[in-house]
Amino acid sequence: MTSILSMRLIASFALILAVSIAVAADGPDFSGIPGLGGDKHCPNYRCTSGNVPVQKSRAKWSSKGCSAMSNSGMMSLGGASGNEPYASCCDQWHACYQTCGAAKASCDQVFKTCSAAKCGADESCKSQAGISSMMIEIGGCQLYNQQQHQACECVDKGKVEGKRSDVISGFYKKYAPESMNKAPALAKKTDSNGKMAVLFRKLLIKYPAAIKKVKDPTAARYESMMRGHDSDVGKKEASIDSEEDNLDDIWDTETAQEL
Repeated sequence: MTSILSMRLIASFALILAVSIAVAADGPDFSGIPGLGGDKHCPNYRCTSGNVPVQKSRAKWSSKGCSAMSNSGMMSLGGASGNEPYASCCDQWHACYQTCGAAKASCDQVFKTCSAAKCGADESCKSQAGISSMMIEIGGCQLYNQQQHQACECVDKGKVEGKRSDVISGFYKKYAPESMNKAPALAKKTDSNGKMAVLFRKLLIKYPAAIKKVKDPTAARYESMMRGHDSDVGKKEASIDSEEDNLDDIWDTETAQEL
Protein backbone atom coordinates (compact mmCIF):
# COMPACT_ATOMS: atom_id res chain seq x y z
CA MET A 1 0.00 0.00 0.00
CA THR A 2 2.77 2.43 0.95
CA SER A 3 4.70 1.78 -2.25
CA ILE A 4 1.59 2.36 -4.36
CA LEU A 5 0.87 5.58 -2.49
CA SER A 6 4.49 6.66 -2.90
CA MET A 7 4.25 6.11 -6.65
CA ARG A 8 1.07 8.17 -6.75
CA LEU A 9 2.74 10.93 -4.75
CA ILE A 10 5.72 10.99 -7.10
CA ALA A 11 3.34 11.09 -10.05
CA SER A 12 1.40 13.87 -8.34
CA PHE A 13 4.55 15.93 -7.79
CA ALA A 14 5.58 15.43 -11.41
CA LEU A 15 2.11 16.32 -12.64
CA ILE A 16 1.85 19.37 -10.40
CA LEU A 17 5.27 20.56 -11.59
CA ALA A 18 4.17 20.20 -15.21
CA VAL A 19 0.86 21.90 -14.48
CA SER A 20 2.60 24.73 -12.61
CA ILE A 21 4.78 25.40 -15.64
CA ALA A 22 1.71 25.22 -17.85
CA VAL A 23 -0.23 27.61 -15.61
CA ALA A 24 2.65 30.06 -15.75
CA ALA A 25 2.48 29.81 -19.53
CA ASP A 26 -1.31 30.46 -19.53
CA GLY A 27 -2.16 26.75 -19.64
CA PRO A 28 -1.59 23.84 -22.02
CA ASP A 29 -3.99 22.53 -24.60
CA PHE A 30 -5.29 19.13 -23.52
CA SER A 31 -8.05 19.10 -26.11
CA GLY A 32 -8.51 15.80 -27.86
CA ILE A 33 -7.17 13.75 -24.95
CA PRO A 34 -10.00 11.96 -23.11
CA GLY A 35 -9.68 12.46 -19.36
CA LEU A 36 -7.10 15.22 -19.86
CA GLY A 37 -9.36 18.04 -20.90
CA GLY A 38 -10.53 16.30 -24.07
CA ASP A 39 -13.95 15.63 -22.50
CA LYS A 40 -14.96 19.23 -23.09
CA HIS A 41 -18.69 18.56 -23.09
CA CYS A 42 -20.11 16.37 -20.35
CA PRO A 43 -23.82 15.73 -21.00
CA ASN A 44 -26.32 16.32 -18.22
CA TYR A 45 -27.98 13.38 -16.49
CA ARG A 46 -30.96 12.08 -18.47
CA CYS A 47 -33.99 9.91 -17.76
CA THR A 48 -36.13 7.74 -19.99
CA SER A 49 -39.00 9.34 -21.91
CA GLY A 50 -41.75 10.74 -19.69
CA ASN A 51 -39.48 11.25 -16.69
CA VAL A 52 -37.41 14.20 -15.52
CA PRO A 53 -34.26 14.14 -13.33
CA VAL A 54 -34.82 15.89 -9.99
CA GLN A 55 -32.61 16.36 -6.94
CA LYS A 56 -33.11 13.47 -4.54
CA SER A 57 -35.03 14.05 -1.33
CA ARG A 58 -32.86 14.54 1.76
CA ALA A 59 -30.03 15.54 -0.53
CA LYS A 60 -26.56 15.55 0.99
CA TRP A 61 -23.62 17.63 -0.14
CA SER A 62 -20.02 17.03 0.92
CA SER A 63 -16.57 18.38 0.13
CA LYS A 64 -13.14 16.75 0.25
CA GLY A 65 -11.57 20.17 -0.14
CA CYS A 66 -9.07 21.56 -2.61
CA SER A 67 -6.87 18.45 -2.48
CA ALA A 68 -9.48 16.37 -4.31
CA MET A 69 -10.34 18.36 -7.40
CA SER A 70 -10.22 15.49 -9.87
CA ASN A 71 -10.95 11.78 -10.21
CA SER A 72 -7.53 10.96 -11.66
CA GLY A 73 -6.05 9.39 -8.50
CA MET A 74 -3.80 12.43 -8.11
CA MET A 75 -4.06 15.10 -5.49
CA SER A 76 -3.00 18.71 -5.38
CA LEU A 77 -0.53 18.41 -2.51
CA GLY A 78 0.00 22.15 -2.37
CA GLY A 79 -3.68 22.61 -1.71
CA ALA A 80 -4.21 19.97 0.95
CA SER A 81 -4.15 22.21 4.02
CA GLY A 82 -7.79 23.29 3.97
CA ASN A 83 -6.69 26.85 4.78
CA GLU A 84 -6.50 28.13 1.21
CA PRO A 85 -8.01 31.61 0.71
CA TYR A 86 -10.30 30.01 -1.86
CA ALA A 87 -11.19 26.89 0.20
CA SER A 88 -14.88 27.81 0.18
CA CYS A 89 -14.76 27.82 -3.64
CA CYS A 90 -13.54 24.22 -3.58
CA ASP A 91 -16.43 23.30 -1.27
CA GLN A 92 -18.92 24.97 -3.60
CA TRP A 93 -17.38 23.18 -6.60
CA HIS A 94 -17.84 19.76 -4.97
CA ALA A 95 -21.42 20.66 -4.02
CA CYS A 96 -22.15 21.89 -7.55
CA TYR A 97 -21.22 18.50 -9.03
CA GLN A 98 -23.59 16.95 -6.47
CA THR A 99 -26.52 19.17 -7.51
CA CYS A 100 -28.81 17.50 -10.03
CA GLY A 101 -29.04 19.47 -13.26
CA ALA A 102 -25.90 21.54 -12.72
CA ALA A 103 -23.79 21.66 -15.89
CA LYS A 104 -20.15 20.67 -15.42
CA ALA A 105 -18.92 23.64 -17.42
CA SER A 106 -20.90 26.00 -15.18
CA CYS A 107 -19.55 24.40 -11.99
CA ASP A 108 -15.98 24.65 -13.27
CA GLN A 109 -16.38 28.26 -14.39
CA VAL A 110 -17.98 29.28 -11.09
CA PHE A 111 -14.94 27.81 -9.28
CA LYS A 112 -12.54 29.81 -11.45
CA THR A 113 -14.52 33.03 -10.93
CA CYS A 114 -14.83 32.39 -7.18
CA SER A 115 -11.14 31.56 -6.67
CA ALA A 116 -10.03 34.58 -8.72
CA ALA A 117 -12.13 36.83 -6.50
CA LYS A 118 -10.80 35.21 -3.30
CA CYS A 119 -7.16 35.35 -4.41
CA GLY A 120 -7.23 38.94 -5.67
CA ALA A 121 -3.68 40.07 -6.40
CA ASP A 122 -2.03 37.25 -4.41
CA GLU A 123 0.16 35.57 -7.05
CA SER A 124 0.86 32.49 -4.91
CA CYS A 125 -2.85 31.98 -4.32
CA LYS A 126 -3.65 32.45 -8.02
CA SER A 127 -0.97 29.93 -8.96
CA GLN A 128 -2.34 27.30 -6.57
CA ALA A 129 -5.91 27.98 -7.72
CA GLY A 130 -4.68 27.55 -11.28
CA ILE A 131 -3.34 24.10 -10.37
CA SER A 132 -6.73 23.21 -8.88
CA SER A 133 -8.38 24.33 -12.11
CA MET A 134 -6.02 22.13 -14.11
CA MET A 135 -6.81 19.17 -11.84
CA ILE A 136 -10.48 19.70 -12.73
CA GLU A 137 -9.61 19.51 -16.43
CA ILE A 138 -7.58 16.35 -15.91
CA GLY A 139 -10.54 14.72 -14.16
CA GLY A 140 -12.64 14.72 -17.34
CA CYS A 141 -16.31 13.71 -17.06
CA GLN A 142 -16.02 10.66 -14.80
CA LEU A 143 -16.37 12.35 -11.40
CA TYR A 144 -19.11 14.66 -12.64
CA ASN A 145 -21.10 11.75 -14.09
CA GLN A 146 -20.75 9.75 -10.85
CA GLN A 147 -21.92 12.66 -8.70
CA GLN A 148 -24.89 13.42 -10.96
CA HIS A 149 -25.95 9.79 -10.92
CA GLN A 150 -25.93 9.86 -7.12
CA ALA A 151 -27.75 13.21 -6.91
CA CYS A 152 -30.59 12.70 -9.40
CA GLU A 153 -33.70 10.57 -9.42
CA CYS A 154 -36.12 10.22 -12.32
CA VAL A 155 -39.63 11.53 -11.63
CA ASP A 156 -42.80 11.43 -13.73
CA LYS A 157 -43.33 14.76 -15.50
CA GLY A 158 -46.68 15.25 -13.79
CA LYS A 159 -45.11 15.02 -10.35
CA VAL A 160 -42.00 17.12 -10.92
CA GLU A 161 -43.23 20.40 -9.41
CA GLY A 162 -44.41 18.68 -6.23
CA LYS A 163 -41.14 16.79 -5.96
CA ARG A 164 -39.10 19.97 -6.36
CA SER A 165 -41.23 21.66 -3.72
CA ASP A 166 -40.56 18.78 -1.31
CA VAL A 167 -36.79 18.96 -1.93
CA ILE A 168 -36.68 22.73 -1.40
CA SER A 169 -38.87 22.47 1.68
CA GLY A 170 -36.64 19.71 3.06
CA PHE A 171 -33.56 21.91 2.64
CA TYR A 172 -35.20 24.86 4.39
CA LYS A 173 -36.50 22.63 7.18
CA LYS A 174 -32.95 21.63 8.06
CA TYR A 175 -31.07 24.87 7.49
CA ALA A 176 -33.64 27.71 7.58
CA PRO A 177 -36.97 26.52 9.06
CA GLU A 178 -38.41 30.03 8.99
CA SER A 179 -38.32 29.97 5.17
CA MET A 180 -40.14 26.67 4.56
CA ASN A 181 -43.23 28.53 3.30
CA LYS A 182 -41.20 29.77 0.32
CA ALA A 183 -40.86 26.28 -1.15
CA PRO A 184 -44.09 26.06 -3.26
CA ALA A 185 -43.50 29.42 -4.97
CA LEU A 186 -39.84 28.64 -5.65
CA ALA A 187 -40.80 25.26 -7.10
CA LYS A 188 -43.07 27.03 -9.63
CA LYS A 189 -40.26 29.41 -10.64
CA THR A 190 -37.64 26.68 -10.97
CA ASP A 191 -39.42 25.00 -13.85
CA SER A 192 -36.27 23.48 -15.34
CA ASN A 193 -33.26 21.53 -14.11
CA GLY A 194 -30.97 24.46 -14.84
CA LYS A 195 -33.05 26.87 -12.75
CA MET A 196 -33.26 24.34 -9.92
CA ALA A 197 -29.48 23.94 -9.96
CA VAL A 198 -28.98 27.72 -9.85
CA LEU A 199 -31.38 27.96 -6.91
CA PHE A 200 -29.45 25.35 -4.93
CA ARG A 201 -26.13 26.96 -5.80
CA LYS A 202 -27.43 30.18 -4.24
CA LEU A 203 -28.81 28.31 -1.23
CA LEU A 204 -25.52 26.50 -0.67
CA ILE A 205 -23.63 29.80 -0.80
CA LYS A 206 -26.06 31.32 1.70
CA TYR A 207 -26.07 28.24 3.95
CA PRO A 208 -22.54 26.73 3.60
CA ALA A 209 -23.16 24.54 6.67
CA ALA A 210 -25.17 22.31 4.32
CA ILE A 211 -21.87 21.15 2.79
CA LYS A 212 -20.28 18.54 5.04
CA LYS A 213 -16.48 18.63 5.16
CA VAL A 214 -14.96 15.15 4.78
CA LYS A 215 -11.35 14.04 4.73
CA ASP A 216 -9.85 13.19 1.36
CA PRO A 217 -8.69 9.55 1.77
CA THR A 218 -5.62 10.09 -0.43
CA ALA A 219 -4.59 13.16 1.54
CA ALA A 220 -5.18 11.29 4.81
CA ARG A 221 -2.94 8.41 3.69
CA TYR A 222 -0.28 10.89 2.58
CA GLU A 223 -0.35 12.68 5.94
CA SER A 224 -0.17 9.33 7.77
CA MET A 225 2.76 8.22 5.65
CA MET A 226 4.57 11.52 6.24
CA ARG A 227 4.01 11.27 10.00
CA GLY A 228 5.53 7.78 9.90
CA HIS A 229 8.41 9.08 7.80
CA ASP A 230 9.07 11.94 10.23
CA SER A 231 8.96 9.48 13.13
CA ASP A 232 11.50 7.19 11.44
CA VAL A 233 13.76 10.15 10.67
CA GLY A 234 13.52 11.26 14.30
CA LYS A 235 14.51 7.81 15.54
CA LYS A 236 17.48 7.66 13.16
CA GLU A 237 18.64 11.12 14.22
CA ALA A 238 18.31 10.14 17.89
CA SER A 239 20.34 6.99 17.19
CA ILE A 240 23.05 9.02 15.44
CA ASP A 241 23.12 11.52 18.31
CA SER A 242 23.48 8.64 20.78
CA GLU A 243 26.39 7.20 18.80
CA GLU A 244 28.03 10.61 18.66
CA ASP A 245 27.66 10.96 22.43
CA ASN A 246 29.35 7.58 22.94
CA LEU A 247 32.21 8.55 20.64
CA ASP A 248 32.61 11.78 22.56
CA ASP A 249 32.81 9.81 25.82
CA ILE A 250 35.46 7.52 24.38
CA TRP A 251 37.41 10.47 23.02
CA ASP A 252 37.25 12.28 26.35
CA THR A 253 38.44 9.11 28.20
CA GLU A 254 41.32 8.49 25.79
CA THR A 255 42.32 12.14 25.87
CA ALA A 256 42.26 12.16 29.68
CA GLN A 257 44.50 9.07 29.77
CA GLU A 258 46.94 10.65 27.34
CA LEU A 259 47.08 13.79 29.41
